[in-house]
Amino acid sequence: MRNRWQKKKRMYLFRLFFLVECGFLLTACGDTDTAADSVVEEQEVCREAETAQKDAKESELGQEVSEQPESDRGIADEDGESRVAEDVSGEVSRETEDYAVRNKERFYECAEMLEMDRAEAESRYQRLCGDNVFKDHTAVLVGADIEDLDQNGQPDMVVMVQEGEYYYYGEGCIYFYMNEDEAYCFRDEDYPFFFGFNLVPGDFDGDGNTEIAFESLGTGCGGAGDWHPRILKYKDYTMMPMDFPYEADDDSNNSDWRGVSISVAQEEQADTYSAYCAYLDDTIVFEADNMWEPEGRRECGGNSRGYFNLWRGEYEGKDALEVSEVLYGEGGMAHVLGLAKFLIVWDENGEGKIVKWWVEPH
Repeated sequence: MRNRWQKKKRMYLFRLFFLVECGFLLTACGDTDTAADSVVEEQEVCREAETAQKDAKESELGQEVSEQPESDRGIADEDGESRVAEDVSGEVSRETEDYAVRNKERFYECAEMLEMDRAEAESRYQRLCGDNVFKDHTAVLVGADIEDLDQNGQPDMVVMVQEGEYYYYGEGCIYFYMNEDEAYCFRDEDYPFFFGFNLVPGDFDGDGNTEIAFESLGTGCGGAGDWHPRILKYKDYTMMPMDFPYEADDDSNNSDWRGVSISVAQEEQADTYSAYCAYLDDTIVFEADNMWEPEGRRECGGNSRGYFNLWRGEYEGKDALEVSEVLYGEGGMAHVLGLAKFLIVWDENGEGKIVKWWVEPH
């Protein structure tokens, strides 16, 4: 089971590697905000171009209709329906049909990758259609996973759908099908639903119930990119959100950000840095390549983007969630020094805390 999960995780990370590398390249030409602004501007240009193209098409269609004899326009024919209206309806119908084919093909591709037999895949796909997960096939299936998340011997199913036309945050849903329960739909206006997800199940609070941590990549650039982690507790046939630990005394950080701040200093000795975590009030000295020769000790960098790269770890013989944060140095966010790694556990009240941290050089 663990080998299968690791293989699936590697495949997911491989799919997103190119997107993260784009973030590094963009930030090499400027800071993260500039790179992120460039992505937003590029998206806006694309949207404006598509809107203009659509308007031009509609204008052209309207002109063609106006040049036709009134008897051919279908404006007042006996059927009470316009020929143009029939054409538009046909276009929408074809688009919906394309989405239906695309969703079905993508689901079976996921099922094949997970080595599921055709009969079970068909049964699960029909359940999704019966619940209208695809919104009459106006929503697009982004990804699916079928595995025994709560370790009771029965496979569970998780699917992500994108409901918007563009890469807008909040336009989609992740459906959790636990055992034979009614599907739970995770929605969040700050969450991206367009590149897929990574699931990490475990009993992270030690109460015998299953928690499911998951993350998705957004459109941001720099460092770790724009990752969004969440965690849900599965108990008594329901899903309940849980919080990640964060620095409550820092106004710039809250549970929506999901991370802690790390300050990085360049030490006097060549290729040596120190990372200070205020949340733990602890400092770690580590080695990494200097971009500029040190001229005495100085503050030079920090961490980028918050928690990402979720894994199931272990702490004192029990499940713990391992997360990472990217550390950068004097060269800005393109100057990656390594990863700050954290082990997180939760108590019976759902409060998370960091119990261990270390630095893995780049």
